[in-house]
Amino acid sequence: MNNRPGIFLILMVYSAITLAEPITFSSSKEQTLLIELYSSEGCSSCPPADHFISQFKSSPDLWTKYIPLVFHVDYWDYLGWQDVFAHAEYSNRQRTNKQQANISSVYTPGFVVNGEEWTGFFKVLRTLPETTAQPGSLSVTIDRHLATVSFTQAQSELTYHLAILGMKLETQIKAGENKGHLLTHDFVVLNHQSLTGTGRVTFELPLIVKHRPKQLAMVAWVSEQDSLKPIQAVGNFLPDNTIKVL
Repeated sequence: MNNRPGIFLILMVYSAITLAEPITFSSSKEQTLLIELYSSEGCSSCPPADHFISQFKSSPDLWTKYIPLVFHVDYWDYLGWQDVFAHAEYSNRQRTNKQQANISSVYTPGFVVNGEEWTGFFKVLRTLPETTAQPGSLSVTIDRHLATVSFTQAQSELTYHLAILGMKLETQIKAGENKGHLLTHDFVVLNHQSLTGTGRVTFELPLIVKHRPKQLAMVAWVSEQDSLKPIQAVGNFLPDNTIKVL
């Protein structure tokens, strides 16, 4: 990632679990819909989409039926504002969705729901897709500096993903299409890791470069090795003091 002196403050966050006992959160056997938004602080059309995602905070179906993720892309940075949450990895993920024919083109705001393009956001009545799939339960256990992701129905090697999300983030935009606006963000992907394995993999919790969030969440999902389409997902807010901010 390019250094951006003078534009934003880099805060280093070391994942140090302080809980006395491990914590576990699990999905049901029914498929949880993974809602991906590809967004940018340099795109004037993105704040309404960010607001739409933020509304999931008050949804009774959050984490059980729907899990939102916001990947900030870097391909609009040339417009004059370098998005403080953007990463080339997230832009490449969106391009890979295009290569795998999951989306028609690369654009922001762009939604991918369970591995397929969703254009319902741009309609008057926004209806999210439904699913009747029952892939089995996916769980995450956090124990000190480790997060173990387990999938009960794995029969072969799969790709396991782990993301740390930031909530209630704010940025005062000083250039570009959103100049002069204070933007607020939720469910922002601050760190993403992936590993291959069969029924269980263990991640080391990450060193995160980010602005200080008001709250953190963790999301895990699993997919076939050659596909970005999720099979199952699980997530939840992290308890206070789970991650120390240095």
